[in-house]
Amino acid sequence: MKYYFLACILFGMYTNAKAQKKDIEKNIEDLKVKISQSEKGEKLKWMDSLSNLIAFNTPFDNDSIVKATADYAIALDSFNIAIHHYTNEIFYLTNILGIPEDGKQLYLETRKYLPRVTNLKAKSKFYFDAGNTYFFLKDFDNALKLYDSIEILSSRAKTGKYLGLAKMGKGQVYTDMGDFGKASLVLQDAIKYYQKNKDTVGIIDARNSLSILYSKNRFFKEAKKERNELIELSLKKENYDALPAIYYNAAADERKTKDIVSRISNLKLALEATYKSKYKDFYEPIILSGLMLAYAEADSLSQSEKYLIIIESNKEKNTTGPYRTYFLEAIKSVELAKKNYTKAIQYGEEYLSQMKEGKQYEEIEFGENFLYKAYQAAGNKDKAFEHFKAYSNIKDSIGNAQKVRVLSYYQTIYETEKRDLKIKAQESDIALLNEKEKVRSQWYLISIVGLIGIFISLALLRSRNFAKRKQKMQKSFTQDILKTQEYERARIASELHDSVGQKLLMIKNSLVSKETEDKDEIDLVGETIKEVREMSHNLHPFQFEKLGLITSLKNMVETFQKNSNVFYSEDIEVPDGLIAKEKEIYVFRMLQEAMTNVEKHANATACNLSSNEDKNYLTFTLKDNGKGFKEVPNSLDEGLGMKTLKERAQFIGADLKIDSKPEKGTIITIKIPKK
Repeated sequence: MKYYFLACILFGMYTNAKAQKKDIEKNIEDLKVKISQSEKGEKLKWMDSLSNLIAFNTPFDNDSIVKATADYAIALDSFNIAIHHYTNEIFYLTNILGIPEDGKQLYLETRKYLPRVTNLKAKSKFYFDAGNTYFFLKDFDNALKLYDSIEILSSRAKTGKYLGLAKMGKGQVYTDMGDFGKASLVLQDAIKYYQKNKDTVGIIDARNSLSILYSKNRFFKEAKKERNELIELSLKKENYDALPAIYYNAAADERKTKDIVSRISNLKLALEATYKSKYKDFYEPIILSGLMLAYAEADSLSQSEKYLIIIESNKEKNTTGPYRTYFLEAIKSVELAKKNYTKAIQYGEEYLSQMKEGKQYEEIEFGENFLYKAYQAAGNKDKAFEHFKAYSNIKDSIGNAQKVRVLSYYQTIYETEKRDLKIKAQESDIALLNEKEKVRSQWYLISIVGLIGIFISLALLRSRNFAKRKQKMQKSFTQDILKTQEYERARIASELHDSVGQKLLMIKNSLVSKETEDKDEIDLVGETIKEVREMSHNLHPFQFEKLGLITSLKNMVETFQKNSNVFYSEDIEVPDGLIAKEKEIYVFRMLQEAMTNVEKHANATACNLSSNEDKNYLTFTLKDNGKGFKEVPNSLDEGLGMKTLKERAQFIGADLKIDSKPEKGTIITIKIPKK
């Protein structure tokens, strides 16, 4: 995320540097003359003006003047001016030159002047840019302390925009720390702050940051919802400056979800918004490269080369400096599509090297995967396998990190809601006690019995309402866990099938190509591939989306029959599509769990799965002739498998009934509302 925030800061600087260049150069020369002809306070006044002009209206390429101004201000005991310019230099060292270590050193040398700084906005700016410096150095504890210092200052007096920026800074820190839940909450807090202050630009920046946060953790639906509302708000306010970035981020998500049509559409909208934005010069090269890449990956080489011609018409600007990585990412894919493997690999290696320097892990993953494909196409199997291993390792690492962040997010939201409920309950207690004291002072003897009755009634009502809300919250949390569990099953199944399975297949092919005499090795690998595929299918049936619920259930019964001494059969004569699509996987899981219980625990010799439908419901019935069990209600809560059945049934609004008697077998009925 830090690259997005840095870009926001640089937009204004880049545009201003291009505007009215001659007038600015004349003003600089005039101020230099005035400085040479004045002394002390008046000289500081002109130095201050010159330093501000350089910092905010030029590319800031003369930091010696800014430092000289700050040092001269210290000599004249003008600490507010001094700290303002020291802050500008810290920003310059960290964000422009990319040497945050020097920025940190300057902060440590100049923070001794803070006790004599009376301007709280200047002090807040100092804390903010120093916090960003520590953030770039990944010293998260000190970054948080500096951002918190701004919040402390803001509790005493207004610090302007820096309170909102501090909240957004904390969101960045928590994101890089992997604490996704806290990052989400603090960014939402920043949004509330900007809403309260009616700062539309701040609202858009904070919500765009939140959408990026969601995207990086593959919460694509949440990210899309945020972006759609941002687009509507920006168009309503005719604020086109943020729109190119919003559309571009949408296209980045659609690249991950492989929605090429929407991806190209959003990139075109981004380019259209660019020409209405103040930041055309900054956005244009990025979005042109994005379109070139999208068409190359969509196998539309002719369209891709049209954008390449536009980019190369101003090659010095569009393919160098901050735009180099965007160009490299696009041109390598174009060369691969043209089968110019040597050039594709050359550009790919340069791109990967730059991504590793910036520690941009998703981009490193893309880079390794590209080189794997490029070397494979070029016939260099050793290099291809080397990059495939690197790609697989970083993909697994990112996937595990995302899983932890997702669970952290749900846990934090859940704990926050519990805390809020507790606070409201405490406030209710306080209000009740105050009311009781007030009435007692007026009618102590007359109303004592009535007050006790009111107290008991309110306490019971509050307790009942709290219990209902807690139950609702627990249900929601359980549903989120089930969704996450199903997502993880699918992800792990995909990894087993696509990654582990592919690696084993490569090993088997390698053994076959070497014509080894030890056929046991080949057979062993083949058996392992078969086991991996079975594990993958058990975790998530890959053909489920294509075959549908009914065919998948029939196949499951057939699989159980082939691998068991129990006689499994089915009488399923209903069509697909009777229940909502999103409920089908949970029905499948429930019946899969129930049949697994029959296999493991029932000691049955026969088991039958049947179906029935009426006007409003679809019903599945699983019967076995096993040993059964005694007390259904207790058993339902004791076993983890049975408990999962109950939770899944509640999640999809199904009626679950279990009828069992010792030595009489068990009947499980699942009744699902039709759509």
